[in-house]
Amino acid sequence: MTPRFGRIASAFGQRFFSGFAFDEVDAKRLQELGQRGATVFVMRYSSRLDYFLFNWLFLLAGIRLSGFANGIRFYYYRPFGEAFRLLLRGTVQRLRYGFQGMRERGFEYTREIVREGGTIFLFLRTDKIRSQLRRRRGAVETARREVDYLKELVDTCMAHEVPVSLVPLALFWRKGTPTQRRFLNVFYGGAARPSDTGKVLSFLWNYRNLAVRVGKPIDLGEFVAEHREQGSKRVTTLVRRSLLIFLRREEKPVLGAALRPIDRVEQAVLADPEVREAMQAHDASIGRFGVRAETRTRLYLREIAAHPSSTMLAILDVLVSWMFRRLFARVEVNGLDHIVEAAKRCPVVLVPSHRSHFDYLILSWLFYERHLVPPLVAAGINLSFWPLGPIFRRGGAFFLRRSFAGNRLYSTTFRAYVQGLIKDGVTQEFFIEGTRSRTGKTLQPRLGMLGMVLDAFARGVRRDVVIVPVGFTYERLVEEGSMTGERKGQAKQAENLLNLLRAGRVLQNRFGAVTVRFGEPISLAERVDVERYREDEALRRELIDELGYEICGRINDLITAGRSSVSAAALLASPARALRIEEFRDRVRMISDLVLRMGLVRSPNLERCLEQGRPEAAVDLLLQSGVVVRREGSAGDFVEFSENARDQLAYYRATIAPALAWPAALAVSIREGRSRDATVAEAAEWLELLRLEYFPPALGVRRERLAGLLEYFETSGWVSTAEDGSLAATEAGAGQLALFAAQLRPMLECYRALLAAARDLDAPLTRAQLLASARKTLGEQLLLGEAHYSEADCPTTLGNALLLLVEERVLAADGSPRQGDTKISAGPERARVAALLARVADGLETR
Repeated sequence: MTPRFGRIASAFGQRFFSGFAFDEVDAKRLQELGQRGATVFVMRYSSRLDYFLFNWLFLLAGIRLSGFANGIRFYYYRPFGEAFRLLLRGTVQRLRYGFQGMRERGFEYTREIVREGGTIFLFLRTDKIRSQLRRRRGAVETARREVDYLKELVDTCMAHEVPVSLVPLALFWRKGTPTQRRFLNVFYGGAARPSDTGKVLSFLWNYRNLAVRVGKPIDLGEFVAEHREQGSKRVTTLVRRSLLIFLRREEKPVLGAALRPIDRVEQAVLADPEVREAMQAHDASIGRFGVRAETRTRLYLREIAAHPSSTMLAILDVLVSWMFRRLFARVEVNGLDHIVEAAKRCPVVLVPSHRSHFDYLILSWLFYERHLVPPLVAAGINLSFWPLGPIFRRGGAFFLRRSFAGNRLYSTTFRAYVQGLIKDGVTQEFFIEGTRSRTGKTLQPRLGMLGMVLDAFARGVRRDVVIVPVGFTYERLVEEGSMTGERKGQAKQAENLLNLLRAGRVLQNRFGAVTVRFGEPISLAERVDVERYREDEALRRELIDELGYEICGRINDLITAGRSSVSAAALLASPARALRIEEFRDRVRMISDLVLRMGLVRSPNLERCLEQGRPEAAVDLLLQSGVVVRREGSAGDFVEFSENARDQLAYYRATIAPALAWPAALAVSIREGRSRDATVAEAAEWLELLRLEYFPPALGVRRERLAGLLEYFETSGWVSTAEDGSLAATEAGAGQLALFAAQLRPMLECYRALLAAARDLDAPLTRAQLLASARKTLGEQLLLGEAHYSEADCPTTLGNALLLLVEERVLAADGSPRQGDTKISAGPERARVAALLARVADGLETR
């Protein structure tokens, strides 16, 4: 490397390299390694352009320059006079020593620099595009020569006790998933090893997308000492393997798996045993004149498969970045780093919450902006309309129908496609809720895709697959206008071009911040007993159910408590539609402290309001959107909202309701004269009754958390303990406990209405008819003042209550209790309805 560049090289660097620098942590670490001893930077392929870039970056960061690099001539980047002298000297040396002599001098330089504690670059592959056209003997000879330099390093460490650090480097100029090439592109080179011309052209097109990965240093001296008895040749092989593994792992999250062309995907799917069996059954059922199974399978695949395009991703990145700048104040990300580490080892399946159509756009954009290959997203077939369908398909979407029922050939084809993606190591994304939540809370899991992922793993297509829950939190939802209508049961508007054009109006508004939090990966290798899973269908079903509910629970834990959600919880804690500023301020502060204690993270905007001593500012975003208004009163300002706004506020409150459910259940259970253990036990039973709403953990964990929360209530002075160990609310705590209990009241009013409809069920009704009966009952109760919260009228909550009664065998269903035409009748445990109804009514009367 050179400390001074020529005019042309300097101008090139100023134009294209000036906007990039080493990460401060990486720069400091490399400086310290240089002070410790010799440093050997290792890259997979030789490239003069890459070497030039690192020369530039090393100078900027104050890192010791490299004194030698195998396979690289670097004289023409220097000032003209110096470059000419080096060219002349190099020509004379090549004529004097010949090819083999120059190689020996290269080995000598390597040994000398290492002994003196200098820096060199080692490229594991230096072959050019012409070498890929040679016969096998030539390729083997080239590979042997490249290993010789690494062997020289190992031999030097064996002969001399010198500190040598091997630092793997990975450099990426391009974004997007590569595709498998049928033929060698001589101009550009292989997909992973471009020619020099192709490298420069690719750089000029993609230089703004530059990414550098600096690996964990390998102490070569220590490694050699541990394996010295195995000999120099064996140690060299082990070191090279370790370096290649690192480089491949670093490349995988950035480049992803090479996607097969559609014809090869078709070949793999058609060869799947289950697909072939379904094809035979299809052909047998249609006779001689129907569409043959192979043709139909190919048509299904064309309907399903994604066709990612790096060009389309680059275009979408520009458009989406511009749109996000218009819509959102910022997009905050937490926990992505450990997902990157997981992606280096095995395929990753992302399972996000689904609150908005922006969920999948934001997730793919985040990956792309951070030089990670965007996931392939399982999207509903309703999004395949023109023109978005082709765009999404090239952006990484693969489409699935809403129902696979009655079409075995389609279901096995889709299953085989998903299995192929996992086998290829592709990062995938699907929404376990199946559709966007219209209520703000996490919906019941749809387990079809999860079952396909587990089945693929159990078949042994990969050693491990990790599932990553992802939580999205919007300070203000872009689709909040349409969501409130659909929350009441209005028909969902079909996606089409007209609605797309109308949606352009949202760009005129601002919707605050978006927070994306990645949870801890769930390793299937650690969770699934493959042999038992294959042999025991009941165990398979149980594991899928258990994992699905666990993922939903983890998603709830990843939600961020923001200004809108905390403000909504404060405003809806009583039936009144207005709240004085002083009381609103106290409620915001109390709820913010409580959700933090329950494990949620508070948004930076909410933290700022609290730190500045202005908790009332948490309502600012709702004021800007017109959901609430602030008015002047004779006794001070107050915040008011209309009856129509209750559903919008209920949506935002529902995002943090899983955290508020714990203190609410405890507040409902605290009765004068009741012991601590009895209080905790009853609170745990309330959470069990509402398990389909909040996905609480196992009973033991539940009771432990409730006991700790009860201690917090006592420390806060809200609950006192008598000499006999019984509990009672203090005078100061009565209002706070009532505030917490009110968070459950809409839910309990909804459950009470469904239980009343189940009690009056004399003859079988369809699901739709039973829910309509419950909504009619609830409407009457609201009109008569027997119920107080209009947001209790929620078809999703009624559906969860119905599903609970079916699970408890209080009601029976002749099909899926999620389908509107399923017949619902009395179940074996019908007699429990009265007790459940009395229990819910008792909970509504407390506080």
